[in-house]
Amino acid sequence: DGTSIPAIGFGTYALNGNNGVHAITSAIDIGYRLIDTAYNYENEGSVGEAIRRSSVPREQLYVTSKLPGRYHDYDKAVQTIQESLYRA
Repeated sequence: DGTSIPAIGFGTYALNGNNGVHAITSAIDIGYRLIDTAYNYENEGSVGEAIRRSSVPREQLYVTSKLPGRYHDYDKAVQTIQESLYRA
């Protein structure tokens, strides 16, 4: 569809809780627009909170996540992806 995403993103592995929110918000404030997380990082909630706290409109941000292999069954995948979307 012609959409392009930033070539460089901010990885959030091991960025959890308030410290994670602060680090991710700082990354957004200095210019990162692609934020990478994963279900297994257990920090999608921190990513979502950082996005809510940032001064950058949500529509200017790209968030990527990863689905663990144990949830690749269609029904499990749909449910797990929905949960990820609710958190981030």
